[in-house]
Amino acid sequence: MRRADREICDAARLEAILQKSQTVCIAFGGGAPYVIPMSYGYALEEGRLTLYMHGAGEGEKIRRIQADPRAAFTLYADNAVYGGEAACRYSTSFDSVCGSGMIRVLAGAEKWRGLQAIMAHYAPGKAFAFDERRVQATCVLALEAESFTGKHHD
Repeated sequence: MRRADREICDAARLEAILQKSQTVCIAFGGGAPYVIPMSYGYALEEGRLTLYMHGAGEGEKIRRIQADPRAAFTLYADNAVYGGEAACRYSTSFDSVCGSGMIRVLAGAEKWRGLQAIMAHYAPGKAFAFDERRVQATCVLALEAESFTGKHHD
């Protein structure tokens, strides 16, 4: 990271950003750049981050995963624009987490675990039962981060 003074290394602060963010943008491999915003859940255990997303089991993102499972991501929270008297005095404040890794389609118990992580992110503390037919019709993805960094900018 170019600005080491803005890097977030503390696991609790990184998890706070993961909790506050509402959407992750996933950049898929497999050709020209292709980035889409997605709902997500996560697991951050022993310094390892896994992001879980869901969607249709067909289409462009699935074709790209099959061609090249490498992916990158970014998510952010607490962003605001602030300014001054001159154009070059405008900036933004934010907390972000960015990284890259391998993305794959889940099945079986892993698929259920991914759906539970997504629901836990958006409705913490609630227990959900999943309809088996809907689970079978839903594609659940896991992006296992090989590297990730956090950044804070006032």
